[in-house]
Amino acid sequence: MKTDQLLTGDLIGVAGVESDWGTAIMVSSKRQVYTIYDHVGMLENRKGEVFVWNSNPHDGVIAEPLQVFINREEVQIEKNFDLFRLNVPINFNGVLEKMTKLQGLPYNFSFLQSDKKYYCSDFVSRTFPEGIFPLEGMHFAGDFWEEYYAKQGIEKIPEGQPGINPNDMFAQSNVDFINDLRSII
Repeated sequence: MKTDQLLTGDLIGVAGVESDWGTAIMVSSKRQVYTIYDHVGMLENRKGEVFVWNSNPHDGVIAEPLQVFINREEVQIEKNFDLFRLNVPINFNGVLEKMTKLQGLPYNFSFLQSDKKYYCSDFVSRTFPEGIFPLEGMHFAGDFWEEYYAKQGIEKIPEGQPGINPNDMFAQSNVDFINDLRSII
């Protein structure tokens, strides 16, 4: 695996085939997107060994080897992995310190802001300096979200509550699309 082009701080966007989950996430962003990203992580390149910091439903907040991340994401279906890079200077040592402190915390299935559990884009965005990934009012309209929150035991859907999803992150002017990850590695 060629990892010299993968930098600490690069973001990896996971896009699967169209699904109810991916469509619901896309709709929650209130913006037109052409690729539906349903997961995001941040890369850490440790002298050629690449890890993905992410929060997922299985493990919560974790740093895992890139290939383990890809294999887990593709358990049921092949997905696309796109690489993004910030175009503003960031102290990634500070970001990694924050991520390390949060390692082991559980996944946030409610998508409500919490300091005790995190969903993927919430975890990544909150470890970056303030203002890099601004929160927006989330949009949870439709039968999918009504059923989802009923299963969570949450009676009131958090419509309009602040949050962020991968599509919102990648739409920021301070984030550039680099390439399909597989064309690099």
